[in-house]
Amino acid sequence: MERDSGFSELMQQAEQLTADMDGNELPRVERNLRQILDAGQQLWSRTTQVVSRDTSDVKASILLGSKGYDLPKVTQKLEKLSATKTFEPIEPIRITDIEGFLKNERENAILSVIEESKKSTSERADKLFWNNLEYEWEDEKQRILNALSGSTQEIILDTSTIMSENINMRIRTSMSASEMAYAKQVYLYNEQIVQGGLKFNLAEKFYAVAKELDEKSILDLWEMVKIMTDIPLSTDKDILASRCSGLIQTAFVNQARKYLEKKYRQYIEVIVYGNLQQANIGGVPGTYYLIRSFLNIKLSIMPPGLEDGLVEGHPVWAMIYYCIRCGDIEAAEKVAMSASSVLAEFVPYLKEYNQSEDHRLSPASESQLRLMYRRSVYTGTDPFKKAVYCILACCNMNEDHSEVAEKTDDYLWLKLCQLRSEEIGESSIQMQLDRITLSQLQSLLLEDHGETHFNAYEQPFLYFEVLFLTAQFEAAIEFLSRIEHLRCHAVHLAITLYEMNLLALPTNIHAPLLSQNKADKPPMRRLNFARLIMMYTKKFEITDPREAIQYFYFLRNIRGIKEENLFISCVSELAQETNEFEMLLGKMEPDGCRKVRSKFNIFK
Repeated sequence: MERDSGFSELMQQAEQLTADMDGNELPRVERNLRQILDAGQQLWSRTTQVVSRDTSDVKASILLGSKGYDLPKVTQKLEKLSATKTFEPIEPIRITDIEGFLKNERENAILSVIEESKKSTSERADKLFWNNLEYEWEDEKQRILNALSGSTQEIILDTSTIMSENINMRIRTSMSASEMAYAKQVYLYNEQIVQGGLKFNLAEKFYAVAKELDEKSILDLWEMVKIMTDIPLSTDKDILASRCSGLIQTAFVNQARKYLEKKYRQYIEVIVYGNLQQANIGGVPGTYYLIRSFLNIKLSIMPPGLEDGLVEGHPVWAMIYYCIRCGDIEAAEKVAMSASSVLAEFVPYLKEYNQSEDHRLSPASESQLRLMYRRSVYTGTDPFKKAVYCILACCNMNEDHSEVAEKTDDYLWLKLCQLRSEEIGESSIQMQLDRITLSQLQSLLLEDHGETHFNAYEQPFLYFEVLFLTAQFEAAIEFLSRIEHLRCHAVHLAITLYEMNLLALPTNIHAPLLSQNKADKPPMRRLNFARLIMMYTKKFEITDPREAIQYFYFLRNIRGIKEENLFISCVSELAQETNEFEMLLGKMEPDGCRKVRSKFNIFK
């Protein structure tokens, strides 16, 4: 009963409170148990923070008081400091020790200079050490590469050459007959220079050597070199800029065409005079009747599709093409004038083509001839007529004319006839697109086709000819030097071009044998002439040091990695390896003059 009465009273009190709240104007707040618990925890945390902070302050006051600090006074100073708007010190500065300060600064300055000098000296020593180590490694690497690239021929000791104390034990020469023949001409050339005479034509001298060797391929190679180097020589130090000029490129193209035309005429003569009965030679000696006799053999059976009639019993366009192929434009004119009136409009173009110095029609004539080609010739069936129009008008560059150009020489000649100078602006967008420049032809042959296309290692002279006649001298020489029995000819070809200022060299002598600079116009290559010479002489420099010096003399104007004279550097190393100091460097006489046993005095 008591519990019931207690609950009744509690109920009445709750109702009373509710009634009082309902009468109040303030808004009524309703909370659940969770919200009441959160509010209680927040109040408790605030209370504990205030208590803990007060306790920390009390503890700090006791600690500072025990050390002699007056906490209220310090607090006032801090508040005053934070409220100060200037940077003036609160307490006066004590008197500075000027003498001690200056002494200390002087000592610090001296120590800093010593430390900086020590650091810079250490850095410089490290740099010199690593540079010297890199140079020695590059030099050793060059020696290894040269040794690996040298001949594998065994060096045999000749015991019969052991002589008196003034003559050391010698080794039999490791130079072949062709190498000795070339070395003789090199010696004569260097002697001429040392004595202050004029340089003679090395290509002519090496051509004479090729005649002595009596090998047709080598003779053709040096004949090609003679013709290609018969151009206006430039004294410009920038060899690449000179070779990329329109004048020099045109000269290269004309000389290449001249060589191919001369070679083809010789080929026709061999065919004709080897088949005299079938050739039926007659008439005045000359290209006109030579081509007629050649066609008696070649076109004994008339192929179908030929147009515009016959001359001397042969297709008119075939005769015109072969006359142009032999380089005789006047003979081609004679054929065209002997034909029917169908070719009357074509004769003026042939005359203009013949009268121009570089065998080029004017832009207006080219445009007219191209229009005629597109209207009728392109859809025709005569391959010779198409080839002649494409040669004169420089059009349809993508056509290979395989029915006419049977060999690589014919294809190369056709492309050379169609080349246009990069410095000449075309009169129309179509003519700009429908043209090919020398650099484009070079890229096509070297990079797009390359060694695989031409089966280079089976036909090395053909691939060399393709590169050399398109003025890619460096790539042609480098390819030839990779074939051991042809390396001798490649080296002397490089010497010829180097002396004529036609060889592009790298800026670093440790560059690969054939390299390409990013700044150079594609597909230009550079040949490491110094490395090629050192590779070549590695074979015989021990057995024939005097001959090796002759080749080192060509390096006298080339600087090494340390800007040293490469000729002197090579001779010094050769003297150390062979111990032939007196023969190579000479001997000082009592009168102070140097006496050199070698015929070639390097100190002149």
